[in-house]
Amino acid sequence: MEIKQITIKGNRVGIIGLDEIFQSVRQSQISDENSLKNFLFEKAKERNYIPSGLENDYKDALYREYKRFCGEEVEEEETGLVIKILGPGCPNCEQLERDVRTVVQELNIAVDIEHVRDLKEIAKYGVVATPGLVINKKLVSTGRVPNKNQIRDWILSAVKKIQ
Repeated sequence: MEIKQITIKGNRVGIIGLDEIFQSVRQSQISDENSLKNFLFEKAKERNYIPSGLENDYKDALYREYKRFCGEEVEEEETGLVIKILGPGCPNCEQLERDVRTVVQELNIAVDIEHVRDLKEIAKYGVVATPGLVINKKLVSTGRVPNKNQIRDWILSAVKKIQ
C-alpha cells in the first residue's frame, strides 16, 4: 500500500491508500461536492489517523487532491518553501537532490523537498532535459546540476519573497 503526501493546513501529511480511495470514489458515481468530501473523508479515515478538529481541513484537502487526480486544475494550498527536483532518477537528478538537501541543512531552514519522477508531472513544467529544479512553483534550472552556491542563492531569494 502506497503512502502519498497531501497538504493540510500548510503541513504535508501522508495518506495511506490515496489512489485506491480515489478509484473507489470514481466507481461510486457521486457527483455532489459535499457528498464527495464526506465519502473521501470516510474512506481515508478507515486506514489513516485523522486528528479530531481537523475533519473539515482533511475533507477540503482530500477533495482538492481528488480533483487533481481527475485531471482538473486546482490551486495549491500555500505552504512554506517548496522545492521540487524533476527527474526520473538518473545520477544527475540524484546529485541535484543531494546538493539541495545539503544546502538546506547548511542554511538550517524548514523546506518541503519532493523528488518528482513521474514524466507526465515533469512535462507540466515544460522540462525537456532533466534534472529540473523548481522552487515555490518557479522553474529555476533545467538540464544541469547547478553548483551549490547558485542553489543557495535561489533558495535565499525564495525565502525573502515568502517572509
